[in-house]
Amino acid sequence: MTQRYANKRSVKNSSESILLADETFTGRWEDCSSYDTISFAVKTDVTGILRAQFTSKPEDDTIDSSLTYKIGTFNEVHRLTVTRQFFRLVYINDSVDQTYMSLDCMMGSHPLLSAPMNLSLGLDADAIAVRPTNFADEVAVGRRPGITPFTKFGYREGLTAAGGEETIWATTGNFTPQPTTSTYTITYNNTTDGLGTTGALNLYITYLDDNGIATIGIHILGNTGSDTTSFSGLGINRAVVGSSGSANMNVNAITLIDGGTTQAVITAGASVTQQCIYHVASDAKAIAKFIWIEANKLSGGGSPRVLIKGYVYSRISETTYEIFRTTLDTSTTTMMSINEPVGFALGSSDIIYFVADTDTNNTTVTMRFSLLEYDNE
Repeated sequence: MTQRYANKRSVKNSSESILLADETFTGRWEDCSSYDTISFAVKTDVTGILRAQFTSKPEDDTIDSSLTYKIGTFNEVHRLTVTRQFFRLVYINDSVDQTYMSLDCMMGSHPLLSAPMNLSLGLDADAIAVRPTNFADEVAVGRRPGITPFTKFGYREGLTAAGGEETIWATTGNFTPQPTTSTYTITYNNTTDGLGTTGALNLYITYLDDNGIATIGIHILGNTGSDTTSFSGLGINRAVVGSSGSANMNVNAITLIDGGTTQAVITAGASVTQQCIYHVASDAKAIAKFIWIEANKLSGGGSPRVLIKGYVYSRISETTYEIFRTTLDTSTTTMMSINEPVGFALGSSDIIYFVADTDTNNTTVTMRFSLLEYDNE
């Protein structure tokens, strides 16, 4: 009968040495065959990647299996059952210097982990939650690291029978995906918005950077009516008025252009973009499950028939795909809501957007859809 030992700290795979940007800590192979489990905890102020690697031939540095964990900036704990003789931990820091690092590894016989009331549950958490959970609510308030919720909303007024398919966003013209990364030209009425006015003073812009990674940029409006962002990107998911003067909103429209085409518009008084377009990050995938659509006629008689289509443009294949279509006959109904149990699966770097086509002038379409974006493992 194999003798089992009490808990022991793996000094070879524990570290408190801070890592600089893009640096890696590589532990040393340790024989764990006399223990039932391996448990490890890491806490640092910079995100990174932790790998638990196993082998039966450490002398060859052969990796038989490798489990990967995305590490956030909260205490993260994992427990694994021993299935191979040797293991080691490898931690890869992201592109920012750490200010502290605590990586501890224990070999022993550990009970199942449990997640208390105040602990965030990551995508790769292997702890049993001991609190009642509502998945959607916990995603919305940030208790599920690795998942980003996003609700898109938009409208298109003044649709015409001769206009053909028109993007559902609060401006004229149609959306065109950016072919390459670009800085953005921001145009605005500098008598009502910008430095020293009662309107919008700065913008928070959620966009994809040059590598297709989701990030947020802050732009302080000037006083000329036309600014250029200090950053470049591949697409804008949302622009929001971050602060304003006594008007408490943007007084006139603010437009963001990539050098050739409009990418986002904050309409007068809205303080946030109104457009049914979403850019999936290059390091993530997304699932859209909820769609709500309403169509009406703004003025005059008639009951429009409105064709709604959803498209996905793949930056990988550089191809556009139709993934949704429905017709609203406003003589019988003006609204529809869809809760799709499987959802519309969106791959990395996909762009989903919606268009409308009507047979009657002065038609308006309002739409909303929600999605969850999951970090790639």
